[in-house]
Amino acid sequence: MMSFSDQLHACHERLVSVCAALPAPYPAFTLFFSVSDGSQRAHMVHARAADFETAWHEGAEAVERWVRDCGIVSPWLRIDWVEGASPMDWAQFKAQLAGVKRNYFRLGLAFDQDFETAFTEQELNANAMLSGDSTIAHAVVNARNFEAYGQARFARALTLELPADQRVYLLATVGVFCQADCVVHKLVGTGLDAGRRQAPALTPQSALDLVRSGASYLARQVQDDGLFVYGYFPCFDRRIPTYDAMRHASVLCAMIEAWELMRDDKLRLAIDRALDHLANTLIRSYTLADGTELAFLVDTGEEIKLGGNAACVLALVKYCEATDTRDWLPLLEKLALGIASLQDAATGSFSHVLHAGDLRVKQASRVIYYDGEAAYGLMRLYGLTRDARWLAVVEKAFDHFIASQHWQAHDHWLSCCVNELTRWSPQEKYFRFGLQNVAGYLDFVLDRKTTFPTLLELMLAAQQMLQRLEATPAMRHLLDELDTEKFYRALEYRAHYLQNGFFWPEMAMYFRRPSTIVGSFFIRHHAFRVRIDDVAQYVSGFAAYRRYLLERPAVPGTGSARDDGAAWTASEMARVTGGEWVVRPEDGWRASGVTQRSFLRKGRVVFEHQTRPSKTPLAAVALKGVLQPAAAVLCTDPAPHLDKRVPVLQVPDVLQAVLALGAHARTEFTGRVCGVLGSGTAGSTVAAMLADALAVWGEVGRPEGNVSLPSGMAWNLTCMPRHAAYWVLEMGSPHMLASTQLVRPMLAVVTGLSAASQKHRGPSEAAARMDSRIFEGMAPGDSAVLNRDLPEFATFAEAAMAHQLQIVTYGEHKDADVRLLAFDHGEVQAQVLGEPFQLRLNAPGRHMGVSAVAALAALQAMRLKLAAAVEPFAHFEPPGGRGALHTIHIGGGSFKLIDETYDANPSSMRAALELLSQAPCEPARRVAILGDMQELGPAAQRHHLDLEPELLASQPDRVLLCGPLMRALHARIRTKVRSHWFVDVSDLSTALGGLLQPGDWVLAKSSAGIGLSRLARVLKALP
Repeated sequence: MMSFSDQLHACHERLVSVCAALPAPYPAFTLFFSVSDGSQRAHMVHARAADFETAWHEGAEAVERWVRDCGIVSPWLRIDWVEGASPMDWAQFKAQLAGVKRNYFRLGLAFDQDFETAFTEQELNANAMLSGDSTIAHAVVNARNFEAYGQARFARALTLELPADQRVYLLATVGVFCQADCVVHKLVGTGLDAGRRQAPALTPQSALDLVRSGASYLARQVQDDGLFVYGYFPCFDRRIPTYDAMRHASVLCAMIEAWELMRDDKLRLAIDRALDHLANTLIRSYTLADGTELAFLVDTGEEIKLGGNAACVLALVKYCEATDTRDWLPLLEKLALGIASLQDAATGSFSHVLHAGDLRVKQASRVIYYDGEAAYGLMRLYGLTRDARWLAVVEKAFDHFIASQHWQAHDHWLSCCVNELTRWSPQEKYFRFGLQNVAGYLDFVLDRKTTFPTLLELMLAAQQMLQRLEATPAMRHLLDELDTEKFYRALEYRAHYLQNGFFWPEMAMYFRRPSTIVGSFFIRHHAFRVRIDDVAQYVSGFAAYRRYLLERPAVPGTGSARDDGAAWTASEMARVTGGEWVVRPEDGWRASGVTQRSFLRKGRVVFEHQTRPSKTPLAAVALKGVLQPAAAVLCTDPAPHLDKRVPVLQVPDVLQAVLALGAHARTEFTGRVCGVLGSGTAGSTVAAMLADALAVWGEVGRPEGNVSLPSGMAWNLTCMPRHAAYWVLEMGSPHMLASTQLVRPMLAVVTGLSAASQKHRGPSEAAARMDSRIFEGMAPGDSAVLNRDLPEFATFAEAAMAHQLQIVTYGEHKDADVRLLAFDHGEVQAQVLGEPFQLRLNAPGRHMGVSAVAALAALQAMRLKLAAAVEPFAHFEPPGGRGALHTIHIGGGSFKLIDETYDANPSSMRAALELLSQAPCEPARRVAILGDMQELGPAAQRHHLDLEPELLASQPDRVLLCGPLMRALHARIRTKVRSHWFVDVSDLSTALGGLLQPGDWVLAKSSAGIGLSRLARVLKALP
């Protein structure tokens, strides 16, 4: 285990080259050292000196001594330094606070020019030093808290009775954070993201990690009796004394959503305890005079709330779906009848609150979100049971919602409900309502300073409805009522901004009891409140966003709102390209990279190949506002862009400019670059596994667009974070020499022949020689990780040795340095340089085990400790279409879908069929859905026919073949197995409903161009 000295050393190495001196009259270097063991508020010291090393040694010795004296093991360490100071009169400072939202002051504060008495922003906020009581919405000096913490911090009295004209100093700080693993995280300095680590764009895995963290926190709050610990005000570790039964139910729903993704036993036990308390204590049954049996959730004050029954229905429906049970249907019936009994038969409106004693109306209307939640609950129940009564109640309610213009509330429950309603009743009036509910709200979603997690739920529900609307030609005209580009930009922004509500350890360490709150979510403007319903909303939001990332369509302007730091200055971009700013940027302008139009993000410079103009030129697109988020335009002809109110950089040749910028980005990058060579699933999976594993040692940059051409690699390089520790790229370009000279990988993993080399006629050795040119961009001493099982291994090894590369081999071959010995239901048994090694892999199929040892071999080549990477492998999820296993609900049951639709070649097709053969299908059926393998050259038909032995060996009960090349295989096997052939995916989709049934294990495998991935997305989207 690393020592505290190792942590200090790691931080020192990161800071020594970036910490710059502050000009006089201030101390040149001021360093704040914060240390916590997680059980108590961080211990703080700060040191000032004329040079960095003196300040460092003074502060480091003080905290090291404190850690030693306290006997702390594995502390959290944070170090901030002052990079800017601004003087201000005391009276002026207090007046300025009146314009700052409570707890949103994001600067440090010093009371003297020498920074002898100084506090960081984290200290000020975590000790409520600038927060008054709950009636004061803006920041204010809290003298009592100031003086109490000042005494604890400096062991001397601190008075705030200062003259109005006394100078104080606002401090801009930036820092790093390190735990026992010695991974150093750079922290954001000022602004709304201040104080937390710099994080790359959210991925399905990182979103799942946030879901897991929040759900684990909620599970810990469930007590033995099934009640939750309701929440905390963490500044002083005060419990929230109240309780809300409706929130008890809504939190359960979020926990079940998380369990469906995690399948964690502790979470399931907590869910069952809380559900038992809900059903047996909080829900009360009633019998009406006519004998009708109802059930209501009874809340504090003997109130029955419409929203309470809705929350119960949502939780129980989700539990039925996730656990595949119908035991709760009788209680769901009574709860739904309770909701229906609150509806006015004439108007469709609901009564909101009843007296629990006699069911008299207590309050006809309390809050509008009860309406949307009730309708949403009934729609979810309708989706489970198909009972027409619940749909009828909702449709009647929506007549009232439309007439009352409920969309003006922009409520997330209404968004969720109308999404479900249009699934089952796709009427124009419902789609229009859903659009109105979000269209006028986008500025609020983009500008809202508080994290407000329900905004993400609103946007994601609306996004699902939009997809359905886009697929309905008769109603597609409604999309004219929404700025779609702005919608997706707002959705992405809100998802990433929600990370500012997560209690990262580097933030939690300043509060009274960090271990209570770390890994949870908070509401900053409510005194950093951590309450179970708030955490649940974050969990639901990130769970839905993860699903969106996995399923999102390729729509221009959508995708990750990645902004890895604006690294490019105007002068640098002009110098590298040899261009001229025809429309100059403002002072301080920066860009986060260059990109082609379909991957445009805010802060990037957009370009278009002048040799391949699109049907809609940039000039016309700019008129529609799509260039709004662009930092600038890169072009050869500036004329069409001069009136678009964006900077314009004119260059002699756009393609050459992009290549030059990519080469410059690579030169500026000081981390390690890893290239992965192969075709189809194998290369993509190894790249994804390696990137996930490397994240243990630092941030990892990955491309997000097409990198098959050098220009694609170049623009991706300009957008990848320069501050990252690693870049990982797939490299299968038909222009391998140009690509490798641009990327200059320091490690190359060869999983197989690239698709580009296989297109050329000739023996595989010739293709291997073409692919071996990847080594020509590498320096002597760099590493080549080679698949020892490849027939072309000798060709690759010979080329690697010729370039004086260090070779590490992997595979199942007896001579492999990293050898796969066995793979059994996710358990990988391997041998690394003769020593046994094992890990758990969250992915099915022996080919995934081979990919895992490839990633292990890469880590071994970089001399990284393999044991540290076990956790990422355990949480690894195959990228979309590369072997992920999904449970698809259908016809009152479910079937399993193995999604291998990203790509296909003969070897990956055989691996997928082997995976199908291992499916535990008794007494269920195996179904193979296979599409054409493309780009196999003149021997393509033979490769398809050669699949017959492996296909039959997988013992499928039914085979569905799609595409012209699969027709001959169908003709050969149709007398041996129930086989069906379809011209294309559209033809297959039409017949699919009658060919699958609950209990099936279904493999979908094809090349990407066949379009089978669309079919997989449709199946995964089934209710």
